[in-house]
Amino acid sequence: MNPNDLATRYRLLNSSFKKTMIYHIGIDAGFFTEYTYMLHAMLYCLQHKIQFKLYSDDANFGWEKGWEDCFAPFCEQVHEPFHHTYNTHRLPSWQALMKDKKLPKTKLLKWKLKVTCKNIIGKTIAFFTYGKPVLLNFQLTFNPNQHFHIPELGIDGDYLHTFQKLTEITWKLNDTTAQECRQCAADLQLPPQYAGCQIRGGDKITETNLLPPEHYIRLIKEKTALRDVFVLTDDYRLFEQVQTLAPDIHWYTLCSPDEKGYVNSAFTQTTKELKQKQMARFLSSIQILMDASVFIGSITTGPSLFLLKKFYPDIHPADCLLKDFPQASVLPIPGRGQVATEFIQGNPTCKET
Repeated sequence: MNPNDLATRYRLLNSSFKKTMIYHIGIDAGFFTEYTYMLHAMLYCLQHKIQFKLYSDDANFGWEKGWEDCFAPFCEQVHEPFHHTYNTHRLPSWQALMKDKKLPKTKLLKWKLKVTCKNIIGKTIAFFTYGKPVLLNFQLTFNPNQHFHIPELGIDGDYLHTFQKLTEITWKLNDTTAQECRQCAADLQLPPQYAGCQIRGGDKITETNLLPPEHYIRLIKEKTALRDVFVLTDDYRLFEQVQTLAPDIHWYTLCSPDEKGYVNSAFTQTTKELKQKQMARFLSSIQILMDASVFIGSITTGPSLFLLKKFYPDIHPADCLLKDFPQASVLPIPGRGQVATEFIQGNPTCKET
């Protein structure tokens, strides 16, 4: 091991802590939401000198080994099955639930009470399993609006600086996935320089308004002279639209003609073989976008937000001003949706004509 490697330094520092947290990834949200929650937990543990361990046997993006189906390990993993049921994400507070107008109050209260009881059982099982108090997901509170100082890892800055450091530690594809990604990119025959964007469809429309393809085309033509563009999309009809609307651009995608919009709940219940294939294509698309000379993405979609945070400040947000991105990037989805809506309302060219 290279002692100067950031991932090695993290493993050494992490293993030196006495207290322990076991983080359960891949519970019920989309991949990048789950991934970001994990980074927040890692950072919380670093700040409080708590050893971070991972449980991913049932990860909704995995099919056999959880995290290691796609990525190289970066910390110790545990495999006790009680985490599947009792190690869950933190729920909103009682006050926040009472403000929710979508569901009846009695149903929300019963849900909160049920989960609270499960949390108590989880803490008890963890104590008897490991012989000491162990932190679980629901015990985590994280505030991104602060300065982070972890000198052992070269972290001394705000949330975006720290986020980028943690992705260096964790975002390392395993050999099989990396080879699949290289093959996918080679099959596309992309030129050395190209632009990239994400145009989202599927279940995202239930969370926020989606930008029309015309807006991305306009931004691409404004921000770069490149006319080779890779598109991450979950709906092939959107890919056909950009081809029709901008025939002067050479468009590329890994989306297949039969895809009509990603729905996370359907993906998590699919077969092992299909999930493996879809994750390989998805991660290939992310790697291709990482290597793009220019990337344009929305603050309201997981993959785009990840890429915008990773490469800030050299980014082009599609639905907020660059100066507003640091503040917008730490908001929950309703807050980011509001920022995007206000931006669109103030910029008529964002709207579909």
